[in-house]
Amino acid sequence: MNKRRAEEKLTSWIQKRALSEGVDLFGVASAEALLSAPEGFRPEDILQGSKAVVIVGKKLSDATVNTAPSRMFDVMYSATNSFLDLLVLKIADAISSQGYRAIAMGPHSWNKGLLRGDISYKHAAVAAGLGRFGLQSLVLTPHYGPRQRWSAVITDAPLEPGAPLEKGLCDPQKCDYACVRSCPAGVFSERKAEGAVQDYLPGGLWYYWNINKKECVAYRAPKREELGLTTLEGHACALCKKVCPVGTT
Repeated sequence: MNKRRAEEKLTSWIQKRALSEGVDLFGVASAEALLSAPEGFRPEDILQGSKAVVIVGKKLSDATVNTAPSRMFDVMYSATNSFLDLLVLKIADAISSQGYRAIAMGPHSWNKGLLRGDISYKHAAVAAGLGRFGLQSLVLTPHYGPRQRWSAVITDAPLEPGAPLEKGLCDPQKCDYACVRSCPAGVFSERKAEGAVQDYLPGGLWYYWNINKKECVAYRAPKREELGLTTLEGHACALCKKVCPVGTT
């Protein structure tokens, strides 16, 4: 069996196991594709010799997203995170059973001080061909738009990476910049040039608007108490996810 065929076979085996557990989105990004991430937030920084990032997504119920901000959305958000926590552990175990190293990374594996994930699941999802960025920085997928949560497994297993989608999914002129206009905290601002931020991915795949993350967090903190959210990670907003028309028709 040649190298390409072996990679495809192992990738397919992992994908089938993930799908059997109820995952809705599965992809593989090469670790090399994420080397332009900031130092300390690359797959290689977490697992030396890493070759691939398995990225998985669980869709969020449209009907429940449409209630946001609400306690119902809060419960779904928390339950989806718990599902993904367990799922990536199972995927990592499956990969380890084949003699490779694997590190599971759940939805909240992130640096709270920097408001940044330990790796960018969103960039991994785009690199794997699962979707493209919307202006609000969320990954839009063809079937679900921005309504999914992501997790990942970093591994040194030789897996077959996906190819990025050639066509973008965000059409702000068609929706009249719905995500930007919906933000009650006004955290979005247009980038003047692509060079304004580090280019994680080639070919303009990385593009989205500037986001004031601290203002987003500051807005949501008191709203959590107002809503009486039931979980520690209650979102208290999600309007930019709610109003996006991609994946709803």
